[in-house]
Amino acid sequence: MRHAVRAILCVIALLLSGTTPLLSQSWEHSKWLNLPLEQLMDMADKDFTDGNKKDTALMCYTIAANRYEASLSREQKVMCKDASMRLWSIYFYDFYDYPKCFDCLTRALEIADAAGVEDANIYLGFGCMYQTISEECNDYKLGTTALSYYQRALSVGLKTHDDKHTDMACTDVLSMAHVQGGLAPVADIWQNYLQLPEDNETWILRRYNKMLYQAFNSVENKRFDDAIKVYDSQLQLIDTTEYTRLIYFTHVEKAKVHAMKNDYRRAIEALKQSERIAVDLEMKDCKLEVYKMLAQYYQELGDHGSREHYYNEYSQLKDTLTNYQQLASVSEMEFRNELKGMEQEMSEIRQHREVMSIVAMTSLGFLLILAVLLYLVYRKNGELTRSNQSLYLKNVEMLRAEEEERQLRRQLQVKEAPAVADAADSYGAADVKYKSSHLSDEDKQQLLSSIQQVMDNSDEIFSPEFSLERLAMLSESKSKYVSQVINEYYEQNFNNFLNSYRIKEACKRMGDIANYGNYTIEAISESVGFKSRSTFVSSFKRITGLTPSQYQRIARKEAQL
Repeated sequence: MRHAVRAILCVIALLLSGTTPLLSQSWEHSKWLNLPLEQLMDMADKDFTDGNKKDTALMCYTIAANRYEASLSREQKVMCKDASMRLWSIYFYDFYDYPKCFDCLTRALEIADAAGVEDANIYLGFGCMYQTISEECNDYKLGTTALSYYQRALSVGLKTHDDKHTDMACTDVLSMAHVQGGLAPVADIWQNYLQLPEDNETWILRRYNKMLYQAFNSVENKRFDDAIKVYDSQLQLIDTTEYTRLIYFTHVEKAKVHAMKNDYRRAIEALKQSERIAVDLEMKDCKLEVYKMLAQYYQELGDHGSREHYYNEYSQLKDTLTNYQQLASVSEMEFRNELKGMEQEMSEIRQHREVMSIVAMTSLGFLLILAVLLYLVYRKNGELTRSNQSLYLKNVEMLRAEEEERQLRRQLQVKEAPAVADAADSYGAADVKYKSSHLSDEDKQQLLSSIQQVMDNSDEIFSPEFSLERLAMLSESKSKYVSQVINEYYEQNFNNFLNSYRIKEACKRMGDIANYGNYTIEAISESVGFKSRSTFVSSFKRITGLTPSQYQRIARKEAQL
């Protein structure tokens, strides 16, 4: 807050002195700032299609989108809107930055409204965002919102004669309505779509959508064999690389129908086709979906080895995407720093031309803005403080409850000590059983108990060298079985499972001011087994909702009360 006040006061002083500083640093891409909007968009569109130049396209589109002003011509406003939509595409498919995607879509819609144009693609973008989040969160209500946006996209596409986005929206409307419970709610808009002609440019997609309606209608009426025949006809219709995602989607839908018939072998055959497409084109979102479905269908067949393979593929890919999002976030921050400098240069050029004529009015306005900003910062800081305090208290209560549960488990373990000893004595027999293709439920429960006993009672888990292999040794089992039980019962991999214990211990130590009050964040991190400060901070934030410094500061403050 002090830095913000100091910066604002410096700007006021510069304005009052009638001077404007010029940038001493020469930005690599500063020449783009003065390019005409049309030339900037042409250059960005070329780089957008080149997979190795997405960063350059991101920079150009950002500059173009920020060029929007109410005084621009209608054509130029449309270019700014298109730049925002290209930004949405990059942030969605390359960076998985959903909040930024919503910002871009909202901005595009605002510009479109100001320009007096309707763009079906914007509503398709909103529908795609809500559908993605609804699938990740398994939230039916968000799925309903996605369907409403797809319906709006279809309506706008029909109204504006936008054939491309009309056909895309129709596919999404039918598939989302089918997922949400049936085709009946979209009957009216479907009838409007049926009136469209099938010319040389549109007949394939429109024929595909009509067949898709037949397939979904057959499924809803439990005519599964009819639906499968329609899907086969669709695959013959779109058997070109131009419709790769539709081919993937059709195989997935066909697999679902086979599964409804309890024919999981054929369902898996269809999914294998989808898997090949997803792997060949490196479609990470599709691979994630198909791995999860394959694991489920192999489970239904009782093929636990294949189920384990695809579940591991799913878990590893999910972890990889999480790590990629973190790396993309760092890259984006670096890019934004460069972009911030370019925007500052643009602003300073404009200020240099105008500042002398408006200095008195600007100074008064800045004083008023300063007062408002100080108030907003003060209020925001209070809200943030209360929110952090609430998170801290929730974590303290959670730790207290878990400690009570741990004590209870210890008491139960003491009472059952002879049984545990017997189990340890008979480990050789259990080892033979583990060589089979899967563990029994009884084996899993016994191994789960052993894992919990080690994690609850052994300080060795806070050693930087503690590993899955060591946990397996202490649990008198094998690494792959320990990993399997952790994945199935805790739905996370070993590293996240171990880090959760370490983070909770770190919270306890931060709250123990008498013994750890003088420890730094790095010392706390090392004391519970973390080798990397960045890993400790990211894990701490993910688990507690607070950064380590925030948590430690509140803990010390609570200790003084």
